[in-house]
Amino acid sequence: MNDRDKIILQKIAKRIKSTISFSDGINYNDFVSDERTTSATAFMLGQIGELVKEISDLTQESNPDIPWKTMRGMRNRIVHDYENIDLNVVWRTVTESLPELLTKINSLISLLDEI
Repeated sequence: MNDRDKIILQKIAKRIKSTISFSDGINYNDFVSDERTTSATAFMLGQIGELVKEISDLTQESNPDIPWKTMRGMRNRIVHDYENIDLNVVWRTVTESLPELLTKINSLISLLDEI
């Protein structure tokens, strides 16, 4: 793993935190009825997926517990088929998957700090 990967992972962690914060204090119905929030969330998920493409193959292969391919796939669905995004999937991603992902990303950053 290299310093560039660490910087990218830090950017991913920052975007995950921001994305999670968009759903703080709201429920699913509030989320889907607020176009600003859904758009901002989709944008951030796209940004996360774009950043993942910059992580070295070595780092990705060394950390198979992080869903690199899924994150890139989410980005592709958002960018290429925005009008048909399933907001239920986006909501579950933000409320269920991203907190766990943040933990994994932060652990990986901590490991890089030790090197």
